[in-house]
Amino acid sequence: MKTLRFSFAACLLALAVGLGGSAVATAQRLSLTQQFAGSTVLLTSGDTLQGPLALHRTEDVILITLPDNTVSTLSAVAVQSFAVKGQKDDRRNGYDDFYDSRSGYYYGNPYYSAPPRERRERVDTSLVRVFRTFRWNHDNDYSDFKSPGFFEQLSGGPNILLRRESLVQRTASYNDPLYRGGYGGYGNPYGGPRQMGSYNEIKDVFYLGMPSGNVLPLRNPKKDLLAIYRQQAKQIEQYAKGNKLSFTDARELAFIVNYANSLQKEAK
Repeated sequence: MKTLRFSFAACLLALAVGLGGSAVATAQRLSLTQQFAGSTVLLTSGDTLQGPLALHRTEDVILITLPDNTVSTLSAVAVQSFAVKGQKDDRRNGYDDFYDSRSGYYYGNPYYSAPPRERRERVDTSLVRVFRTFRWNHDNDYSDFKSPGFFEQLSGGPNILLRRESLVQRTASYNDPLYRGGYGGYGNPYGGPRQMGSYNEIKDVFYLGMPSGNVLPLRNPKKDLLAIYRQQAKQIEQYAKGNKLSFTDARELAFIVNYANSLQKEAK
């Protein structure tokens, strides 16, 4: 199994900011692995396991180191859910995780009058992240075949904002600000010729997990979310605009989904 640590993408954040929307993704999708110092895994059998965990996102496989130092390899079909904390990967590599304590959105308490606080500079290693297994069609709308996959839970319910992440390789064009000098040697600070280059970027794909167990893709998060919450769409738009929340930012979208859920509850 091929794995790539985040050190492989050491200039990810600077590149992602500098490139903006002008970068073009290549066809190559890379394997993404994240490692955590601690975890609790609930198996479909009802048993639980604890220990350091490696999450192979692309393959939907986890490797957990047990107290006797043996390693158990588990696919999504054997796992109901798991919680992890103490991520070992260096956030300076540009991985955009939740630097908030989750007190405002994960436990279902949406902001009504204030936006979520800004991200911290350093990762909170005590932060607990929850992953659940859902059966899905791997974004193939023309297939009825569904298999289990790991989705990170980003909001409360009953409709749950979910996320899958993947590592993709992108190629930058000559017109990108990246090549105007100063970014990791790609640009020429002395005004000489600029060279093409590639970089790795973590891609977020959002879904909505329904109480029925179905997973709805949010390919255009704003459009799709407002269509799902049709009766509350106007209030949701006003809430997002008033609090300057983006429908494409994972952390801010979680606030929006929690707020949408609260409106549905009030309507009942």
